[in-house]
Amino acid sequence: MGRQPRYSTDELLDAALDIALAKGIGAVTMTAVATATGAPSGSMYHRFASRDELMARLWLRTIQSFQAGLLEALSLDGSDAVIDACLGHVFTWTDANPDLARLMLTYSENDIVGAWHDTLAVELRAANDRVRTALTEFTRRHFGDTHREHIDRTIYALVDLPYTAVRRHLPDGRPRPWLRTFTRDAARRVLTNP
Repeated sequence: MGRQPRYSTDELLDAALDIALAKGIGAVTMTAVATATGAPSGSMYHRFASRDELMARLWLRTIQSFQAGLLEALSLDGSDAVIDACLGHVFTWTDANPDLARLMLTYSENDIVGAWHDTLAVELRAANDRVRTALTEFTRRHFGDTHREHIDRTIYALVDLPYTAVRRHLPDGRPRPWLRTFTRDAARRVLTNP
């Protein structure tokens, strides 16, 4: 029976996140994370084959945390319920996870990892495909079809508008309280049939 690792994967990923936000993603190295946590360098390489894997795992953990609530919101019945839940989720998740939100809103997946390993790239595509599928299904339920304009309107209302609302206020603070209502009302207008 093997012994329990002294440092959890989440502790190591949290240290990588702290370094990335304090010094930039270029400062995240296996040695820097080991030093920050007190973990032996060897255990870093036992857990992650490379820096790219470490950063990919951080990115995947971040987007999956965000996407879980978004997918739940998109599965609700009724357009108003979906709009309210999607927009509410973006603001609530950002408020509850300001560091993860900063990472996700400051960098892209290509900034984070230079070369995605095949297995991790498949995991990333699958996570993003689940969101695309849920947005397309909502479009079908809401508009009765999946015409390009309707999908564009859905993405603009449920992704682009809330993203813009919260992004501008990070990393220096949190979105203004009135933005939640304003963004929800704007999303409803975008999704109103002409």
